[in-house]
Amino acid sequence: MSPPLARRVLVTGATGFVGGRLCEVLALTGVFPFRAFVHSTAAAWRIARLPLDFAVGDLCDRRAVERAMRGCDAVVHLAWGSDAVMRRGLDNVLRVAVEQGVSRFVHMSSVAVYGDRPPADSVSEAAPARRTDMAYGNAKLQQERRVLWYWKRHGLNAVILRPPNVWGPFAPFTLNLISKLRSRSIAIVEGGRNPCNLVYIDNLVQAILLALWKPEAVGEVFFVTDGAVVTWEQSITDHAALVGVAVPRVASPRERMFRDSMRAWPQVLVDRDLRRVLARIPVVRKAESVLYGWFQSLAEETRQRIRLALRGPERLLRDGAGERRFRADDPLIAAQGRTVAHSSAKARRLLGYTAPVSYAEGMSLTEAWLRHSRIIEGDAVPEPAPAPAPAPALAVAAGP
Repeated sequence: MSPPLARRVLVTGATGFVGGRLCEVLALTGVFPFRAFVHSTAAAWRIARLPLDFAVGDLCDRRAVERAMRGCDAVVHLAWGSDAVMRRGLDNVLRVAVEQGVSRFVHMSSVAVYGDRPPADSVSEAAPARRTDMAYGNAKLQQERRVLWYWKRHGLNAVILRPPNVWGPFAPFTLNLISKLRSRSIAIVEGGRNPCNLVYIDNLVQAILLALWKPEAVGEVFFVTDGAVVTWEQSITDHAALVGVAVPRVASPRERMFRDSMRAWPQVLVDRDLRRVLARIPVVRKAESVLYGWFQSLAEETRQRIRLALRGPERLLRDGAGERRFRADDPLIAAQGRTVAHSSAKARRLLGYTAPVSYAEGMSLTEAWLRHSRIIEGDAVPEPAPAPAPAPALAVAAGP
């Protein structure tokens, strides 16, 4: 592609997984001059080898943000962390971007804004997103609303990208999957027939670069996914073949009226929407006010642990036997219940997004990196297991 070159792009969260790869691509291609905004150079081990322009500071420090953004006319906001970073840090970046006349603001969100059970119409971005019981998704949704408010109120040329599971070299999703396969703590649920919703890291980077200069991107929200829909069965069994293990299969647990009712009841104490309904009852309103006030005084990490504890460590049965091994609330197991395949058709239409790295090529590159990094070694020979379904055919278009 031949974009009009920006003066300089500020990349926040440059020491993270996506930020690190974006910095590598920008440094190696020279497509945009850029500055990496990092909290500490101690965490910049992956990108420190590159000839980069670094800005060191705290996103919650407005003056540090002003110094970092000086001379930049575009921002890719990838930073995430504590409540302060997600809220005050984002506000600082947005305000300074408006003050300094930034011409493009690309914000990284997530399909998690729809929670663990996305509605059927969330195949496209047109489906409204609402608060769920997923804390991370709620934080991302709140950020999206803030970014869009700055676009409407202050004319900030903002773009929001919603990737699903980002995979490939260095990816936490990939490393977590390999780790759980090794520890035999993951299973294929209900045949693994639901879509895994993947995007290879370099495909996501392509979408970021297009969002930086395409005029059609402004004010829009985009799903960014791989070209082919890959099931959980295929993704898990392909990674299991690298480790050399077979993966057990489990069925979703049956609903039990009394047990599930008792497990769900405490959640009303920590769910804001349900509290609004119960607040109509005076006695309940008084009791929950005291309890909720105490709950809100806790740190977000502590609140999330309490939510998980109240939800209960429900476990799935292995192969119909009596052995109870797999936690239903494990993210890699719970995610297999998502039935919606989010579509990146809008990104293809408005951005020219092509997802140039196919699933087969991505697996090959990921395997090469895993072996080079000694995360897996030798030629793994898998235990006898059913053969995975063949990958859907994919015609790969030329990338930018």
